[in-house]
Amino acid sequence: MKAKKIWENVKSSKVFYSLIGLIILIIVSSIIAPNFRSVDNLITIFRQASVLLVLSSGLTAVLLTGGMDLSVGATAGFIGCVCARLLKSGVPVLGVVLIGILIGMIVGIINGLLAGILPSFIATYGTNWVMSGLAVIVMQGAVIYDLPAGFTQIGVGYTGPIPNLIIIAAIVVVIIYILLQRTTYGRQVYSYGSNPTAARYAAVPVKKIMVSAFMMCSMTAGLAGLLITARLNAADAAMGDSYGLQTVAAVVIGGTSMLGGEGGVVGTVIGSLILTVIVNVMNLLGISSFAQGLVVGIVIIVMVLFDTYTKKRQERSVA
Repeated sequence: MKAKKIWENVKSSKVFYSLIGLIILIIVSSIIAPNFRSVDNLITIFRQASVLLVLSSGLTAVLLTGGMDLSVGATAGFIGCVCARLLKSGVPVLGVVLIGILIGMIVGIINGLLAGILPSFIATYGTNWVMSGLAVIVMQGAVIYDLPAGFTQIGVGYTGPIPNLIIIAAIVVVIIYILLQRTTYGRQVYSYGSNPTAARYAAVPVKKIMVSAFMMCSMTAGLAGLLITARLNAADAAMGDSYGLQTVAAVVIGGTSMLGGEGGVVGTVIGSLILTVIVNVMNLLGISSFAQGLVVGIVIIVMVLFDTYTKKRQERSVA
């Protein structure tokens, strides 16, 4: 009976359906694109998914509170530009990394405070434009390239047979998973996202939870900005723009509810891999990059509709 109950819980989870979707996608991709099955391509997929994983893992915490952060891509781009400038001026790599994460923390605190006053969608949409504008000011229309080898190894180097990007992404995912699933803080995040009013009556420090979730999100955006810059060995003002939509999509596809209180980092990993596999296969088949945005948009709409439908069905069953 216990095993049956566990299976029922797993089967009712949206992460289960996301995992099934990933498995089906991999099977179909292997059939229509034989090159997909090569070891080199599989490593490429994980490497390409790494930056998205870092970004989306942080955003997961925000969505679990019922909030939204639309500034992650622009924040990553801005921090990458600032760090490239610092590297060119002779600042040590470790100092640049710490400064990048610190800037992300400050942006997150601002977002969290604004989200306590305005709807988070509106607040972070404004922050998105501020970050984009600051990146343009920092770069002054230029592109910075030829960065120090000690820095670029973060993005293109290997530790043994494993790319450094994959290792860093795995560490970030594990840390955020532990924070959200194995600590009191994580339980408070879920509690607030599920029922903010009840959380307040239960003495959950809701303001601290909200600010800390946005802070985590922007710190991972800062780290992602460093990874993008290291991987490209260059920085320009628009380099984080393409990640804004993808990051939200990865979290939602992975089963984290945009209404808060449901989902987690495991689903986000699956969602990130689904998006990366889709783009990878489209590239292998020579499909235009313009169509890739269309596919991502359709997937987001379908998953949000599914999320809303399942929430309403759960409410009816409780009633």
